[in-house]
Amino acid sequence: METGADDLARVRTHDHLAEALQALSQRCGLTLTTIVDSARGLSGRVGFEALDRRTVDDVFRGAVPITKPLLVSILMVCDQPPEVRQRWLAVWERLEREEKRSRSRVDETAPRGFGIHSAITAPDAVDFLPRYVSRDFDFRLRAELAADPDRGAFVVLVGGSSTGKTRSLYEAVQDGFPDWSLVQPVEAAELLELRSAPPRRTVFWLDELQRYLGGRPALTFECVRALMRRGNIVVGTLWPGQYASWRSASEDMRRLFSNAAVISVPDELSMAELHEANEIAEEDSRIRQALDTQDAGLTQALAGGPELVMCWEQPVTPYAKAVIAAAADAHRLGVQAPLTAEFLREAMAGYLPPPHQVRPKEEWLGQALPHATRQLYGDVSALVPNGANGTVAGYTMADYLAQHLRRVRRTTVVPEPAWDALVTGLRDAADLRRLADAALARLRLRYAEPALQRLVDESADSRAAIELAELLIRQDRFDRAVDVLRRSLEADPRDRELGLRLARAQELWQRVEKLRPAADAGDPAAAHRLTEILADCGITDDLRLREEQGDRNAAEQLVDLLADHGFLPELHQRADRGQVFAAHALAELYAAWGETAWLQHRARRGDRTARLRLARMESGRPAETDLAELRVAVAEGKPGAALQLSARLFELRDERGLLDELDAGTEGAADRLLALYTATGRLSPEQRRRLRVFGLNADGSELLGP
Repeated sequence: METGADDLARVRTHDHLAEALQALSQRCGLTLTTIVDSARGLSGRVGFEALDRRTVDDVFRGAVPITKPLLVSILMVCDQPPEVRQRWLAVWERLEREEKRSRSRVDETAPRGFGIHSAITAPDAVDFLPRYVSRDFDFRLRAELAADPDRGAFVVLVGGSSTGKTRSLYEAVQDGFPDWSLVQPVEAAELLELRSAPPRRTVFWLDELQRYLGGRPALTFECVRALMRRGNIVVGTLWPGQYASWRSASEDMRRLFSNAAVISVPDELSMAELHEANEIAEEDSRIRQALDTQDAGLTQALAGGPELVMCWEQPVTPYAKAVIAAAADAHRLGVQAPLTAEFLREAMAGYLPPPHQVRPKEEWLGQALPHATRQLYGDVSALVPNGANGTVAGYTMADYLAQHLRRVRRTTVVPEPAWDALVTGLRDAADLRRLADAALARLRLRYAEPALQRLVDESADSRAAIELAELLIRQDRFDRAVDVLRRSLEADPRDRELGLRLARAQELWQRVEKLRPAADAGDPAAAHRLTEILADCGITDDLRLREEQGDRNAAEQLVDLLADHGFLPELHQRADRGQVFAAHALAELYAAWGETAWLQHRARRGDRTARLRLARMESGRPAETDLAELRVAVAEGKPGAALQLSARLFELRDERGLLDELDAGTEGAADRLLALYTATGRLSPEQRRRLRVFGLNADGSELLGP
């Protein structure tokens, strides 16, 4: 029995070759047992390699590479003549050549090829990189990579910018897998194409893992598992905030990270690491220079961090300062794609002093980019051009500088030209989604609306359609809200959530129209109810209707909502009527504010809830140190920290603190600020309504008109 030329011509991968070889053995009527038995009789023949049952089974399943001697031996057992064996060997050699062309070896790839920047320079430097300072996590990293050769490994290093994640991974794979193939995909699609027939003995290098998780298509758990089944190594790096965000993004992401060995990379070196660094510094002045650098750790200094910061702090022209600030704020608002020259030019208007805006816009980038893109230590610059074939498609910001400015400019107001340029100029749907979220979190609703509208129009994003409809309902623009939902449902009639939201919007519209004549005629009860329906899309009104029908759970939920929104007068009325859970909500609120006098007053009047809460009070108000710890937790992306910080600032009645967190886009800050204004009477009811409905101007001032 022979395999025809056509059969061999269809072989495109080593897995195809394994399938063809198994099919040949079956056509020859051979089983694993008979193959092994026949092999014994061929022992000693030239070119023949002894076969055992497990090896042959692994070859047929594609679990081990097909070596040339193995291929020849199985063909001889199948009684294939020399000319046929030559055809098989030609196919095997073709596959080997193709694999060698498409993949480089780990030990043949220069450090720069792994994404490692050249370090700071020094007169005695002879190598591209200074000697590696061993890290405390190196033992675990190497153990995870080599844990099970048959099942592969998936390892993710999580740490801040320029903390040495990439260098540590580089050293580990160079030590453990020097002769393996190296694959560095541009996007997740390349990995998804390999999942049905993955190579073997390959390191998949996914530095900056978020690029693959947020791509279209995105990397999946099944894809990584398929690569690992062939014994391959998958490695990646992430910032802490990105890890916290992606780990909870979806069920597939939770499975992905649950099956990863996640290793934390500290921002600072341990005492043992510093001791080794000081020993190396005796021979390498680059290490000494980095150790002596102020306001930066060893790894950050080696990556040129201080010079990048100096590039921002001491620009040669205001235009350079403006372009770096525009890029930093875009990064802070969630933009990950390279920033186009058009965006940077338009956004710069918000950062330039008036005298420097006199020059034509066409000249601004010419004044800015030479400084912003100037290479430091060989290949590091504040803004890095991206493109191909000599064409610049856009600019990205150096990691260390982006993270530094994210801290420095955390609460800085993003100017109007930058918002406008981003809303109109972004082309990546994921970036536009993050921009809309950033605008909503900051109460910049006039920018959230067009961003959401673009997501609906250009990406058929049902979530964006629902959010846009809610925004329009709060502004009493029911006709547009219903139209947005109806068009989205027509595009995807099977979307049940869209159908429910459309029915809800129409029902609320009818409810509002019934109230409108009485509200217009001056009926205060009707006007209040209409305003309340619009303010939260009917949530409070629904609870009131259920409460009227005797639903105790609805009554308790309503009280919680009133407390969250700071509606103290109604809570007082309910407590005075003997509603225990209203009295409890008030007691908790006043205790958080440190209002012991009010609690004592209520206790003297027989309010048992106030008396018990008063007895439990110790220090009264939260300590400032708690706020500092919470802010650190927010910066590290710890789940729930943002909401806790916003709630704590509300308890402190810290309006300035909440305004800062609002400009930082901290989760919960907008709701807590509105609740504070309501509880303290800081704004009139009409001002609060307009703030909730129309948001703020770009500069943080109250929007005077829709």
